Amino acid sequence: MVKFLRVILFCLLFNSVIIIAQEMTVIASTDTSSYTVGDYITYSIEIRHDKNFAVYIPSVKDSIKVLDFIRALPVEKKSVGENVVEYHRFIFSKYDSGKVTIPSVQIAYTKYKSSNKLFISTNPVSIVVHTLPVNTQEDIKDVKEPLKLPPNWLLIAIIILLSIGLIIGGYYLYKRFKNKKEGTLEVVNEIKIPPHEIALNQLHQLEEKKLWQQGFIKQYHSEITEIIRRYFEDRFNFRALEMTSAEILAVLSYMEESKPIVDIANRFFSNADLVKFAKFQPMPQVNEEMMAQAFQIVNNTIPKNVEVEVTQNV
Repeated sequence: MVKFLRVILFCLLFNSVIIIAQEMTVIASTDTSSYTVGDYITYSIEIRHDKNFAVYIPSVKDSIKVLDFIRALPVEKKSVGENVVEYHRFIFSKYDSGKVTIPSVQIAYTKYKSSNKLFISTNPVSIVVHTLPVNTQEDIKDVKEPLKLPPNWLLIAIIILLSIGLIIGGYYLYKRFKNKKEGTLEVVNEIKIPPHEIALNQLHQLEEKKLWQQGFIKQYHSEITEIIRRYFEDRFNFRALEMTSAEILAVLSYMEESKPIVDIANRFFSNADLVKFAKFQPMPQVNEEMMAQAFQIVNNTIPKNVEVEVTQNV
């Protein structure tokens, strides 16, 4: 009886693992397993998930300390049936020789209309970094003495004359402006418009264009997402225009001021990504909903010390 129950429990656990794997899979890899000191190491994370999932990629630069981070490559996405495949690539290097194991990277994700974050980890990747080969057959040569060049007196004379000319010219200008009567200087104070005012104004202008009503759906989604991305960049000081939707959501989830809008932003970017990558043709209510979400994102993140009238789309 006990053995029978163990078999049933094992089957249930095994089926659960299969279901999770079908919903979300991650694979980490490098372009090769053998490098020379100083070579570029391309580290890739392939994520396959349901198209209704939102994926949050952590800061790989902070997660992988065994290598030296160089840069992140643009994210690639493609649709495969009901799934989306994401390719995240990062360039690292290593300046010490030896065997290196790149640790697992924990990736967070949420299912459709759920705020509960689930986590899945990549597989560790092992590589070997070799030193540069040294030819022991060559003779060791003495260090050559520095080459001594005769002084270039013409160049020295030109530098001295130019220095004297600059000193005389500076003194002349100083005396000339000093002897002039002091005039009235007009000080123009630069008026910096707050990011939320710029974003709200741009959203109103976009709304008045009526792009999606005229069939320009892709242009409408491109402009509204750029307005929100630029607003995040100016309001929260991170490079939102150069980041993917998942990277933006990951940054927002870590900032206290932006936590109230994470769910709204997730729905906003999910619709935008479907139009961009999955060739999704949204219904009119989806376009209206995205405009309402954009206004809500801006209005809910206006600094508390700024007295403004909250703007709503009509």
